[in-house]
Amino acid sequence: MSTEPATAGPAYTAENRSPLGRIQADTNRLFSKCLFAFHSFGNLGELSENMRILSLNAELAAGRAGEKGNAVRALTQYTRELVARLNGVNRSMLSLKSETYNQSASALRVLHQLHLLNRALNELQRRKGEFASVALNKTAKSRADKLSSLLDDVRGMTNDVNKLAVEANEVSEVVSQAGSIATNIAIEASSAGNHEEEFDQVAKTMRGYVAQLHHMVDNASSPIRDAGGIGANLQIRTRQSIKS
Repeated sequence: MSTEPATAGPAYTAENRSPLGRIQADTNRLFSKCLFAFHSFGNLGELSENMRILSLNAELAAGRAGEKGNAVRALTQYTRELVARLNGVNRSMLSLKSETYNQSASALRVLHQLHLLNRALNELQRRKGEFASVALNKTAKSRADKLSSLLDDVRGMTNDVNKLAVEANEVSEVVSQAGSIATNIAIEASSAGNHEEEFDQVAKTMRGYVAQLHHMVDNASSPIRDAGGIGANLQIRTRQSIKS
């Protein structure tokens, strides 16, 4: 199960009980969930490399076993195909993580600007005269533009976490297939004679890697799901603020 630390709901102050304050709190929650999900796969590249090395060692062991290693040799080829898939997933995740960081930084800048614009609007609404009216209209337009920019950032973060969910599913498929490979190697070991212990160790190591991959997926599943829901609701709230 996920080891994501439990967090309390946002403790709103007088300012962040406002619509913009709630948007900011939820934007922070969205980024936090995304960050935890990405961090869950932080060791994916290293684990993929370990699997590649294991497949090479297993192939050498299969060569030493002669005909008794033919099946294991074929299984190592499948393992390397899984390694290639994991490498592709890792590259995609790193790209998505970078995009999410950039979108979060942009959203924080826009939120700061929106707080300043809201204060200006409150001040202008208390003033009278043509100048105040013109300034009020311009400031209101700037606010709407900034909210549109924020919506783009939130939409981007939400899309990226949805793409991360697809990549996590790819890892889940690798978990299933790598588990089958480990089982088949263990079966082949039982008839490998003097090479049984060596093949058993390969199977045991592979099962360990499978368990680590499964742990990554399990840790990321809840934050990914939560982030998708937060992002969808946040987009609705931001659109409503643009119209208000």
